[in-house]
Amino acid sequence: MQDNPLRASDMRLHNKSLVLSRIHASGIRGISQSELVLETGLKAPTIFRIFSSLEEDGLIVPLPGGEDAPFQKKGRRPVSYVVNKDALYSVGLEFWASYISIGIFDFLGNRISSSIEPLPENVDADTVMDAIVRIVRDATTRLAIPAEKMLGIGIAAPGQVDLTNRQVMYYPRISGMKKYPIVRELEERLHLPVQLHNNCSAIAFSEYRYGGFDTQGSMFTFLLRSGVNGAFVNDDKIFLSSRGTTLETGHIPINFDGPRCACGSRGCLQAYLQDLDPLSVQSRLALFESLDASLKAGDPKAIRTIERAAGYLLIAMKSIIRFLAPRTFLFVGCSAVVADAIADAVRRLFVEPDAFDDDIPLIYSTAYDPLYAQRGASDLVLTDFFS
Repeated sequence: MQDNPLRASDMRLHNKSLVLSRIHASGIRGISQSELVLETGLKAPTIFRIFSSLEEDGLIVPLPGGEDAPFQKKGRRPVSYVVNKDALYSVGLEFWASYISIGIFDFLGNRISSSIEPLPENVDADTVMDAIVRIVRDATTRLAIPAEKMLGIGIAAPGQVDLTNRQVMYYPRISGMKKYPIVRELEERLHLPVQLHNNCSAIAFSEYRYGGFDTQGSMFTFLLRSGVNGAFVNDDKIFLSSRGTTLETGHIPINFDGPRCACGSRGCLQAYLQDLDPLSVQSRLALFESLDASLKAGDPKAIRTIERAAGYLLIAMKSIIRFLAPRTFLFVGCSAVVADAIADAVRRLFVEPDAFDDDIPLIYSTAYDPLYAQRGASDLVLTDFFS
């Protein structure tokens, strides 16, 4: 019985991608052929052929100090390989109503360029797309990166994102950003593959991987910016709905008779939090940014505001625990002072485990860092490349 040529070809590509992804994951430490034989279960001659092909393609380079051979002789230390940082590049870009943030990353994951550009008030969706196209072109031209070395662009967009149809479902703070075909628009204009997620998911993905938290393999992240959203990362995967859409945590109902929300409903978590801090909302600041100095000074009024916010967030957390059971929570705020104050207040309120769980989840906090948003968006490109 003859082998199916297509199936054999697909298997070779799969094995090559598997080996390259393992070398990439090893970072600057590198990994040897013999280590990958043990890790992957592939035969030594197969690993040798793949390494030779990857090296010939310029995707990997050996580290000095070993013997490069398919079968290692006794006493010889096997050589480790790393990915060639200059072989491929990716773009990680985040935007929301006020800013566009872009980072360019080499194949090792080093950020080689970064910039943040403000957007005008009352900006519309088409204007944002024009700005993204210009910023990406300017950055890649300035760095002289040839098109064939660009893996693609990861976009961290605000609001709810539909990954199945590759569009932003709804973001009320940018006019026209409703069922907006952002991937189609950018791919047609930039001639590069585009991977899409929402900004909270990109930040959560990056914080889960690189934030240094003991996530216990499961972390739910709240992002407090102009509004509030959430994302759940479990076992290194971003959770999506059955329809391929991202979560809309800011619109968990706290009270059906509560304040009117931008989504049209009443009593959403976001509406309650925004009502606590109208000055930040009116000034186009992140939630509770106007309280930063007061919190540093220990102002009782600012502390009470944060305690009320923590109460609303705890209600949402209880719902999330019932459905997703995350082992850890992370609050990402405009500053470490604000994020820490919220996390501390939630910890004080979370005095006993949920009725259906034996443990209180670990609660962390951190300040928003554009690097994490950019890197999370860039990792979307790498995840697709290695898949």
